[in-house]
Amino acid sequence: MIGLIVLLATTVFAYSVATKPSNGGGNVVSVSDSYNYEEAQGGGNKAPSWIGMVQVLVVHNGKLVYDTLQHNTITNTGEGIISACTARGATSAPACASGGVYIALSTDASVTSPTDLTCASELATNGLGRALGTFSPVTTNSHKISFTFTNTGTTPVTITKVCMFDAASGGSLFAEDVLSNTASVAPNDQITINWTFTH
Repeated sequence: MIGLIVLLATTVFAYSVATKPSNGGGNVVSVSDSYNYEEAQGGGNKAPSWIGMVQVLVVHNGKLVYDTLQHNTITNTGEGIISACTARGATSAPACASGGVYIALSTDASVTSPTDLTCASELATNGLGRALGTFSPVTTNSHKISFTFTNTGTTPVTITKVCMFDAASGGSLFAEDVLSNTASVAPNDQITINWTFTH
C-alpha cells in the first residue's frame, strides 16, 4: 500500500531588527524584534513595512569618536511619500518630486512621533545645514542615503536628533530619530549620517 503524503507548504520570510528603546524615542540596536511575512494557502498575509536604521559617526582629528546605530521613526507623511513615489506614473497617482533624500541635523531632544511634521531646532549654518544625501544600494530590497557634514564654525555643536525630508527646504518630514547619546561636534569635526531603509 502506497501512502500519499500531501505537504501543505507555508512560506515564512523573517526580517529581524535588533532594538531597544533609547532615552529619546529612537531605538538602539540590542534585542530582537522580528517582522514576519506568512502565506498559507489563501490565509491572511502580513507584509513587512519599511524599516529605517540610522548610523551616526563623528570623526575628530582623524579618529572615530562617536558611533551609534538606531531604529528610526518613519512619519505619517513619510508613509504617504512612500506610497506616492511607489505609484508614480500611474493614472491619478499623487505627485512625487522626490523621496526621503535630504538629511538634517537638530539640537532638539523631544521624543519623536509619527504625527510630527517638522524638525524643531534644525541647524542651518556652519556646514551643518540640510543636505542632499548620496544614494547607494545595499541589497535588492534595501538602500542607503548618506551625507558627511563638517562643522565650519568656531564652537562645538551638540547634535541630539537627525531628520530626513523630501526637499532642500520646507518639504515634508519623512523620518527622524533622537540620538540615545548626544553627539558633540567640535569645529572641523565631521559627522556622517548613514540612513538605511529596508522594505
